[in-house]
Amino acid sequence: MSSAMYNNNESAIIDPSGAQYELPALSENLEFWMTRLPPKLKALPIIQLAIPGSHNTMTYTIEKNNDIGPDEPVPIRNIGRRLSIVIKPIIFNWSINQEENVKDQLDGGIRYLDLRVATKPGDNNIYFLHGLYGDNISQPLHIVNEWLNQHPNEVIIVDFQHFYNFDEANHRSLINQIKFIFRGKMCPVYNKFDNITLQWLSLQKYQVFVVYRNAIAQYYTDLWPGGLWPTPWPETVDSTKLVNFLNNGLQKRSRDAGYVSQCLLTPTKTYVTKHICGNLRRNLTPVCRSVTMPWVEQHSPGNGGMNIVITDFVTYDNFSFSRKVIQRNETLLQS
Repeated sequence: MSSAMYNNNESAIIDPSGAQYELPALSENLEFWMTRLPPKLKALPIIQLAIPGSHNTMTYTIEKNNDIGPDEPVPIRNIGRRLSIVIKPIIFNWSINQEENVKDQLDGGIRYLDLRVATKPGDNNIYFLHGLYGDNISQPLHIVNEWLNQHPNEVIIVDFQHFYNFDEANHRSLINQIKFIFRGKMCPVYNKFDNITLQWLSLQKYQVFVVYRNAIAQYYTDLWPGGLWPTPWPETVDSTKLVNFLNNGLQKRSRDAGYVSQCLLTPTKTYVTKHICGNLRRNLTPVCRSVTMPWVEQHSPGNGGMNIVITDFVTYDNFSFSRKVIQRNETLLQS
């Protein structure tokens, strides 16, 4: 524990000489924001901290002419094979949720990565995808690991959300890659989060929570089941419904597990048809941002409060979303 002390209202620090000085803004240095948190916050369970994340983190790897993914309905895939020059650009416009690479996202404070993966017929490799296939998973995950090597007191939640065209052999292959890439850094699974704090994680040299939302995770001691990190999906294009969904989610969240608030609007087939020449960033994201940024400002982390918060296009306005989420941790210094 530092020799510095907090004053009664936690808004400033008193050093050993008796001098008082203000806490720096918690979001002042996004690249090292966990490293720079005050000791009081590092001693809290990680599920009580406000942590920014990116929705569909690796969609920046998707290119317009890539193959249509198995997450698209069969009729769309069939039409796409015949009219790819028309269909693929439309899918592309509504599938890209992030435009900056994962290193830049991490440098901008993002600490939760939302991943969707798939195989291709006759291909043993595993790829990211969302509507269209993205890159092979290997290089981006190695970039994440190298970033962690250079930021030893930062922690990332890596969430494998969906698997497409996967059999048991594919799962084993992916898990072997994960364990090889993040060897020595993966936090083992615990049923309770009481003692899982940034302070404890640093002492143990654990930097990665790997959430693996498939039943095979139960056979591994370092793959966290989805039930310990619930992430309910709003599935709406209506901003009022989204805010109500977010509020209800926090009211019902368990105090004994992590929780992901998805601050995003999802285009339906009808919506895309009506905005056939549009895209996610131009048509839906500004509407979403207009209600979710105030929502973040109105909620606090803590026991049963806001935890992981994700959105699209996290680099917007110099990572204003990350800054807002991280700064909400300041409320915990006032309790």
